[in-house]
Amino acid sequence: MPTTTQDSSIAALLRDDILRGQYRCGERLPSERDLAVRFGVHRSTVREAFKRLEQLGVARIAPGGARVAPLEEASLDIVEHLLALDDVPDPEIVDQVLEALSGFRAMAARLGTERADAGQRARLLEILDAMTRSGLGNEQYSELVSELSDRFVEASGNMVLRLMGHSLRPKLAHTRLGYGLFSDPPSRAEVEKHLEQLVRAIESADGTLASEAIYDLSRLFRRSLRERSTSAERSLPEERALPEAQPMADVHEPALAAARAGARSGRSARAGGRS
Repeated sequence: MPTTTQDSSIAALLRDDILRGQYRCGERLPSERDLAVRFGVHRSTVREAFKRLEQLGVARIAPGGARVAPLEEASLDIVEHLLALDDVPDPEIVDQVLEALSGFRAMAARLGTERADAGQRARLLEILDAMTRSGLGNEQYSELVSELSDRFVEASGNMVLRLMGHSLRPKLAHTRLGYGLFSDPPSRAEVEKHLEQLVRAIESADGTLASEAIYDLSRLFRRSLRERSTSAERSLPEERALPEAQPMADVHEPALAAARAGARSGRSARAGGRS
């Protein structure tokens, strides 16, 4: 097995343990030697795993070993790992992602509305018209909202906004429940009011009005997602007990089996070469 697979697996396991609080900010991670013995790999593989953690921003490598870095100083990529940490993402993290995204989309809407050419403006209006149709499911609304955002970014002509959009898109996989607001009559009425406002903004190239409409729609979506997530949680038959903390080697034994097998295979191959 390639070393890159081994070190990325170990880095992912250490990363998740850091995010779960097994290692506190400033605390030293286990030594290269201890981790190499624990996972059955070479120290160089552990060293590469530490480098991956440093690139992600969750650890700092210094003389004496690697230490946990403040989470607030990590890269934006850490958000996706936070959301994927458990079967049900932390609702507070999800809401913070949506809050940040609402600002991004509002800016894209303002610039895109002001700079769109005739063809781009026509496509934006087509998408909004599709969003007002009844009978669509959450998946279809999700696709329309994503395309609307992409079209605003494209019309803005801003390369940095486009790169930000690519980075943020994977972080929205857990939010589809919020699109239930389109099928809820009271919420639907509010949504349509802001969609009409957005249509007027695009037709008149009013970027400020478009930004306000998108921000208000984002606010409604966040509220919808919070309410529906809470309702879904309450409908569970019984509260699931949290698993007791286990040593890292036990928790991640299945995931590292392949890495250990690769290390043993590599040692056997080198031994055969020397014979």
